[in-house]
Amino acid sequence: MSVSKLRWRCRRGTRELDVILTRFLDQTYPHLSVSEQALFASLLDQQDPDLAAWIWGGVTPPERWAGLIARIREGLVDGD
Repeated sequence: MSVSKLRWRCRRGTRELDVILTRFLDQTYPHLSVSEQALFASLLDQQDPDLAAWIWGGVTPPERWAGLIARIREGLVDGD
């Protein structure tokens, strides 16, 4: 999937998710493996409340996305 399509999919219902997902796309996505990039694309199919709970709410994400969510959380510490 092209980065421009992913950028569009990073646009969410909340500004906070927009910012963190777009930052991850810009800063980390290019360095991911092809399989990790596909995993990020699949993560973007999830609902905003789930994403927010996994990233900020302390809810344990499904194992499939746990490592990716951890990397996104790292961006919160590094970027804020």
